[in-house]
Amino acid sequence: MPRQDNEKLSWHFPLFLKKISVNIILKPLGVIENILDVSNVELPEQYKEKLTKVRQQQKALATQASLVNEVDLQSLCYVSGLDIAYSKNEEIACAAAVTVDFRTLETLEKQVAFFDPPIPYIPSFLHARESPGYHAVIQKLSQKPDLFLFDGNGILHPLGIGLATQMGIELDQPSMGIAKNLLMGEFKPPLHRFGYSEILVEGKVLGAAFQSMTQPANPIFISPGHKIDLKTSLIIVREFILNQTFENKLPLPLILADKLSKEKIGEENQDIMS
Repeated sequence: MPRQDNEKLSWHFPLFLKKISVNIILKPLGVIENILDVSNVELPEQYKEKLTKVRQQQKALATQASLVNEVDLQSLCYVSGLDIAYSKNEEIACAAAVTVDFRTLETLEKQVAFFDPPIPYIPSFLHARESPGYHAVIQKLSQKPDLFLFDGNGILHPLGIGLATQMGIELDQPSMGIAKNLLMGEFKPPLHRFGYSEILVEGKVLGAAFQSMTQPANPIFISPGHKIDLKTSLIIVREFILNQTFENKLPLPLILADKLSKEKIGEENQDIMS
C-alpha cells in the first residue's frame, strides 16, 4: 500500500556511495490513476494477426520474469541507458546505447543502430515496435553491461511484461524501466524531491512514482524489469540523479542515450532531405 502521511523511509547506501542516509516524507495530494485495459486496445487490421501472436508470446514470457535482485550495489559499474528517436515520418528510427560508470559517471561507450520500426506505436506493444533496434545496438557494445535502463516500463504493464522486462528476459540480464508518463496504476504524488510513492495495480505494487526534480516537475515512473527489485531500482536512479552536476529528471545513462539518438536521427533526416 502507499506509504502513509508523514511516514519516513531511511535510505542506506553502500559505503562507496558517500555513506548517505536520507529521510523521505510523503504527504498525500489525492490519488492519481490511469487505467489501461488491453482488451480494449484497438489493433490496426494490417497488424492484427502479427500482434495477436505477440500477445501470446508476452503471456508466455511473463512467467519467466524474476524480481529476485541480482544487482550488487557494491560492485555495480557498467550501466547502459537505451533510448530511441524517430524520423519525422517515423519510417526510420535510431536506437542508442550509452554505458556509464555507476561510481564516476564517466561515459564508457556509445553506440547507435538505425532500423525500420515494424509497427506503429500501440499501447502495451512497445517491445514489438522497438526491440529490433535495441537488440541491434546492444550487439554492438564491446563491454557487457551490468544493468540496462530502458525508456519504458518493466513489470508496470497490463500483462506484467513491459519493454524493459521482455528485453531483460531475452538478454538474461538485469533491467529496469523508467517512463516519463504513467501507463497504468494509481499513486499518491510525492511532495518532496527524492520522495516516492508506490504505484498500485489491483492492490499490487508494480512500480514507484519518483520525484526526481523539485516540483512542479512531474515524477518519473520506475518499475523493475528483470533480475532486480523495486528498492534497488529506486536506489540506483536516486544515486545517479543525486550525483549529476545538472538538474534533470532522468538518470545520466538515459539522458545521454536520448541526446545521442536525437542527434543521429537529426543527421539522418538532413541526409534524406539533401
